[in-house]
Amino acid sequence: MMNLSQKVEELEHLTIKKLKEKIKNIKKELPREEQNIITFSKNFTLSLSNYCQNQCGYCFYNQTIPKENNEQNIVLIKKDKINELIQTAVRYGCTEALLMSGEAPDNFKVVQEELNKRNYRDFFQFVRNLGESLLDVNLLPHTNIGVLSFAQLKSLKEFNASMGLMIESTCESLSNLGGVHENSPGKTPENRIKHITNAGKLKIPFTTGLLLGIGEKFQDRVKDLLLIKELHHKYGHIQEVIIQNFTEKIGIHYRPNKPISIEETLKTAGIAKFILGNDIAIQVPPNLIQNYEKEALKMGIDDFGGISPFTLDYINPKHAWPKIDFLDKICESNGYKLMERLPIYKKYVNKKGFCSEKIKKTIKNINHNVGSKTNS
Repeated sequence: MMNLSQKVEELEHLTIKKLKEKIKNIKKELPREEQNIITFSKNFTLSLSNYCQNQCGYCFYNQTIPKENNEQNIVLIKKDKINELIQTAVRYGCTEALLMSGEAPDNFKVVQEELNKRNYRDFFQFVRNLGESLLDVNLLPHTNIGVLSFAQLKSLKEFNASMGLMIESTCESLSNLGGVHENSPGKTPENRIKHITNAGKLKIPFTTGLLLGIGEKFQDRVKDLLLIKELHHKYGHIQEVIIQNFTEKIGIHYRPNKPISIEETLKTAGIAKFILGNDIAIQVPPNLIQNYEKEALKMGIDDFGGISPFTLDYINPKHAWPKIDFLDKICESNGYKLMERLPIYKKYVNKKGFCSEKIKKTIKNINHNVGSKTNS
C-alpha cells in the first residue's frame, strides 16, 4: 500500500493524457445511460448577512471589503428582499435556495440588534425559521453559513435538503502569521473536519470542496482529497466535491505568488475524479472556467453546481453565471447531456436516515408540479 508521499509523487507525474485515460475507464464503470450525464441545480442565493468572524485574506464577501452595490454588504437581509427573491425564484422554476452568510454574524452587535428587532434570539433561529418557510413554497434549502455545532446541524437537518462547507485546505501554514487564514478561527483544519464529520454522523447529504490558489501545495490538495474519501467511506454522506479556483478581485489584499491557472484547476478536478471515483460527483463552478467548459468535461467532471437565473455569485460577483442553454449546447456538442437535479442527489432521498419527511414531501410536490407543467 502506497504512503502519502508515494501517492503524491505518482499523481504529480501523471500526464494529462494518462489521467484522461484513467478518467475514461472510471466513467465506464457507471451504467451506460449515466456515463455522459452532466448535472446542475437551478438555484438562487439568499445572502443573509456578510458579517463574518473570519477575516480571510482572499475573501471579497466579507463586510470589511467595500462593495460597488450597497446591497452586497448586508447586516441582515430584509424581509421584503426575501419575499421578492422567493417570488422571482418561483417564477423562474428554481428548486434550490442557497442560504449563505458570514460565519457567526451575530457575534457583531449590529447584527444581534437587528435580530432582536425582529424577535429572533440569535442568527441560527433566523436561519432555521427561513428554511422552514422555504419548504412551504416548495423550495429546497441548501445551507452553508460556516462552522456549526453538532446540535445546530441536527436542528437544521429537518429543513435542509443538503448542507455544505468547503474544506478549502487543511494546510496548517495558511493559519500561521501572514497566511490567508491567520485571522480566521473558523478556518482551522480541525474545525472544518469536525463539522464535516458531524454532518456524516447525522446523515446529512453534504457538499464540500477545495479552494485552489490560496497558498496550498499540490501535496496538500491530494491529502485533502484522500481525507474527503476517508470521511465519505466512513459515513457515506458526501454527495459532491467542488474544485474552485481563487480569482483576484479589487479590494482584496491577497495576491498569490503564482496565480492558479484554469488548466491546473481542471487537472486537480481530474485527480479528484481519479481519487474519488463515481461515488462522489466532481463539480467545477462554470462561471470561473469560462471558455474551458469542453476541457472540464474531458477531465471527468460530473456537475456544474448551482446556477442562478437571476442572483449573483456573491463570492465572485464579477463572474456572471452562464445561461443554462449555453451549457446545454456545449454538453450536446461534446456528446454529453445536461440534466437538472435537486440539491439532494437522488440516491440520498430514499437512503435510510438521510432525508427528513418534510424534505420528501417538498420533493414530491416539486415532482408533481414538474409533471403538471409537462402534461399541460
